Amino acid sequence: MRTSSHRVAVLMAVLYFVALAAIVFWPSPVDRPIDGALMHVLSWLHGHGLPQWFIGYRKVEFAANIILFIPFGAILALRLPRGRRWGAVAAAAVLSGAIELAQAWLLPERVPAWSDIIANTSGALLGALGVALVRALLPQPARDAPTG
Repeated sequence: MRTSSHRVAVLMAVLYFVALAAIVFWPSPVDRPIDGALMHVLSWLHGHGLPQWFIGYRKVEFAANIILFIPFGAILALRLPRGRRWGAVAAAAVLSGAIELAQAWLLPERVPAWSDIIANTSGALLGALGVALVRALLPQPARDAPTG
């Protein structure tokens, strides 16, 4: 029997993947509506002492791609069988490469980049690591305990 918390988790995963698909296949760069505001904030921060090398537009975009794929790695790591959970990272790398190719071929306003593949894969790795860490810290269920 499925619990209500399981249903909520499945719903959240579906919503995440729908949002991810919308973001990666949006015809124009998804940050276009806010890029002016973001540049203004970055200029203000730089004008108030934040070094230029510390944070810039490309670094913010790179970090956003990492954050975007953390749930991807966590969801897949939770769903894959034990021993294959790190496949979530490989799946993220393959999917991210396919996304960049699709953007190059189908979406002329989008700019495919190797750095997006690296960021997305890194985010999935962080998500999978988070799952591994939580599982390592939680007590093992009784079904995993030796019998007899």
